[in-house]
Amino acid sequence: MKVLVTGAAGFIGSHLTEALVKDGHHVTALVRPTSSLDALREVKVEVIRGDVTDVQAVEKAVRGHQLVYHLAAKVSRTRATKKESFAINVRGTENIVDAALKAGVERVIYGSSIGVYGTIRHPPVNEMTVTNPNSYYRSTKLWGEEIIRTARENNRLPVVIARIGSVIGPRGLNWLGLSSAIANGQFRMIGSGENHLHPVYVSDLVDGLRRCGEVREGEGQTYILAGREPVTLKQFVKAIADAWGVDSRIGHVASTPFRQFHALARSIYRFLGVEVPFSHRYEMFLTDNIFDIAKARRELGYSPQVSIAEAVRRTVQWYREQGYL
Repeated sequence: MKVLVTGAAGFIGSHLTEALVKDGHHVTALVRPTSSLDALREVKVEVIRGDVTDVQAVEKAVRGHQLVYHLAAKVSRTRATKKESFAINVRGTENIVDAALKAGVERVIYGSSIGVYGTIRHPPVNEMTVTNPNSYYRSTKLWGEEIIRTARENNRLPVVIARIGSVIGPRGLNWLGLSSAIANGQFRMIGSGENHLHPVYVSDLVDGLRRCGEVREGEGQTYILAGREPVTLKQFVKAIADAWGVDSRIGHVASTPFRQFHALARSIYRFLGVEVPFSHRYEMFLTDNIFDIAKARRELGYSPQVSIAEAVRRTVQWYREQGYL
């Protein structure tokens, strides 16, 4: 098949592109003019330079393709403004949808985020859990979902929404700060560390995304793609320390001030629509992030294989190879 991947030069997009090429598909990568193509240098792929906010570039990229994976986004760690998040995550998605309708695309797979649930209060979360985004990124990703659903309901565009969990793996820098702090002996645990994380290893996520594009019964559905099992933050930190070969004994600090700050930031966003800087920086210490992937298992055959310990080991090994410590 002819497949377009937006955001193909990024962490998730580059791994997905590799897998699709290996499957024998003709893959086109839509990447920003300023994006590095280092992650794709070993992959036989057609590259189109353009931004999802550019209508003409998007129409050119989508034309002639059967599947479109829309992964391009302004992510939370970039500290994007409300305007930037809206332009890329909302207007960009509208442009993809409009182009897909014109081109008669057979299916659009939209890469959403588990962030649409906001701060989780009653785990485990499934696809029926009420969404409650509490940041510009999270709100615009949910808005993107609504655009996708509307296109299906009003114009019969075949779609699948994948709510992607926190991803770990080579090329992913989202865990580098935590990993470096642990390796350098500078990390301190906020609270007890008994709360849970539920990361997904990148190859498992890619398998889930491929199934979103391939399984006929998945059309029109929303799926959570998270890892094989949740782990406590304490277990996750120990896995990182073990992978670096450093002492896993760490100090703790009281969580109360951070909980108060986090609650205040949520209230400000809820009532004023203003995102407080760094308001989500400490969220992983304060919440139980556990996700139910039963629907994806049952309907897509999704079956994550990589344990958290192995995921951490492979990621740290890549950090070593890249000279990040």
